[in-house]
Amino acid sequence: MAKQQIIIPFDQEDFIIEGLRQRLDEGHTVRISFGGTSMLPMIDGRKKIYVHLEPLSKEPQVGQIYLFLSDGHCVVHRLMRIEGDCYIFRGDNCIGEERVKREDVLAKLKAVEHSDGRMELCNTTSWHRRSRWVVARRSFVNTLRRTFSRHNRRWMRWVYFAFLIILMWAPMGLVGIPLNNFVLGIRLDHILHASVYIPCAFFLMDFNTLCSRRPGFLVWIVGIAIGITTEMVQYILPYRGFDINDLVANFLGVTLGWIIIHFLKK
Repeated sequence: MAKQQIIIPFDQEDFIIEGLRQRLDEGHTVRISFGGTSMLPMIDGRKKIYVHLEPLSKEPQVGQIYLFLSDGHCVVHRLMRIEGDCYIFRGDNCIGEERVKREDVLAKLKAVEHSDGRMELCNTTSWHRRSRWVVARRSFVNTLRRTFSRHNRRWMRWVYFAFLIILMWAPMGLVGIPLNNFVLGIRLDHILHASVYIPCAFFLMDFNTLCSRRPGFLVWIVGIAIGITTEMVQYILPYRGFDINDLVANFLGVTLGWIIIHFLKK
């Protein structure tokens, strides 16, 4: 005889925690409506969607999705790692993590019921493959966010602009690279110019005066001005020379960096 399916609305304030525990202890499958964006793209809570949860038959495993209690609320997130008696969870679309005890892990995700009625089981090869990709991508993004946090960018931007000035105005012999070589038909020094100006917009975004009225547009203007200034100064330096192609490369590098940052911000 099949176990009874219990339907509970996904409203954290209305959860009867003890009743939920009891149902799961009795071996019932729980079906709840899921809302929010914390588990995108695996579970899209912006639509009418349900998740099916089953009682724990074994110890929680890293990489699987579970229902657990956090600050008195029920949360459905992925188990990332286990540190002693502490279980670390994180949503697939989240930066922060939740640290909970073993007794607060209540159920395991069994299936996702989409708004069109399609049922997606969570023990299939395709689900596990997508999960690995989502976790890897989120871990990479979180690493970038921590590395280039606003706090770190306070000193990184000055290091970048100092490096930019030295590279643009120092004697070419200090570089030690034969810049007259060609890569895919493009001179290496033009590639170098464009490359070093790509991060320019990224570090200018922290200056609030450049983003107060027209977000991002003044950043592009100031970046172009920096590219023009550094190239014009080379005109008066006896050991450097002005090159219109270098100026175009500076323009392309700043523009490409600005487009990337503008796209990511949106």
